[in-house]
Amino acid sequence: MSGGNAAPVVGLDLGGTGLRAVAWQDGRTIASTQALTADLGAGPVSDRVGRLAQLVTGLLPTGPGPTAVGIGASGPVDNATGVIRNQETLPWFSDFPLVAALCERLGVPVVIDNDAVTAALGEHVAGAGRNCDRMLMITLGTGIGAAMLVDGRPVRGLDGAHPEGGHLPVTADPTVCYCGLTGCWEQAASRSALQRMLRARLGEDHPGSETLRLGSETAASDPEVRRVFTGYGILVGRGLAALHALYQPRVTVIGGSAATCLPWFATGLNQSLRRSREYTVPTEIRPAELGDNAGAVGAAVLALAEPRGEPA
Repeated sequence: MSGGNAAPVVGLDLGGTGLRAVAWQDGRTIASTQALTADLGAGPVSDRVGRLAQLVTGLLPTGPGPTAVGIGASGPVDNATGVIRNQETLPWFSDFPLVAALCERLGVPVVIDNDAVTAALGEHVAGAGRNCDRMLMITLGTGIGAAMLVDGRPVRGLDGAHPEGGHLPVTADPTVCYCGLTGCWEQAASRSALQRMLRARLGEDHPGSETLRLGSETAASDPEVRRVFTGYGILVGRGLAALHALYQPRVTVIGGSAATCLPWFATGLNQSLRRSREYTVPTEIRPAELGDNAGAVGAAVLALAEPRGEPA
C-alpha cells in the first residue's frame, strides 16, 4: 500500500483541536502542514469546505496535484455516507456530507474513516507496527481512539462502523460523559484527563502542551508528579487490558500526544496489564514512531488503497 504511486495523495488528520495534513508519494511524506480546527471551521459550511480544499491544494503548489484525499476524523464517523457525527468534539465538520462536498470541490476521490483507524494504518505501514499481523493502536488525545488491524485491515462492527473503544467503562465515576454513559475510558485516561491531573499538581497557568512537557521534566524530582503519572497509567491500562483480552494483539502501539509521557506512566500501565498467568496476553507495547503525523499518513495510505468518490 505504500509504494509505487506515480502521483501524490493527501492525508488529513482532522481532530478536535488541530488538523495535520501530509502529501504522500512513493512511501514517504513530501510535504506537510497543520492548522487549528476551529479556525478551519469558522463560518458557513461552504467556507469550511473551501478552507480544507485550499489547504489540500496548498500542500502541492507546483507539479501534479493529488490524485485522492483521505481523511481520518475524530468519531463517530459514518464512512459509508462520508458524514462525521461528532458534535461534541468536532462540531465544525459534523452532520453534513463532508466527503461529497470536498470531492466536488477538488475533483478527486475522497475517503474518510475514524482517526484511530488511520493512525493505526500509518503506524502499520511506516511506523512501530510495520507489517505486524495483529496490531492494536490506541491514541491518547482529546479523547481516546482504539483500532485493531488484522493483516493490515481494521476490525469492524456488525454495521461496518468502527467500534468506539474510548467509551469502555473503566471507573465508577458518576460523571456523565458526552456520550451519555458514565465511567468512560476517555473521560478517565485521555490526554485531556492527564493534563487536568497534572495541572492540579503543577498549577493552572500552563497551556496544554506545556503541561505535559513540564510534568515530564518535573517527574524525576517530584514524587507527587510521579504518582500522578502512575495513577494515569493505571487508568490507561484498565481499558487496554479489556482490549487485549478481546483482540489478543501481537503488538500494541500507543500514540497521541500523551504517548510522549509513556516512560513516566508505564509503571501504572503495566500494573493494570499484569494478570494471572492463564490470562496474560503476551503483547509487545511500543510507542508510536510517527508522532502526531500518524493519522495523516494513515489517511493518505487509506486514500491510496481505497480511493472512492461521492458516496452512493
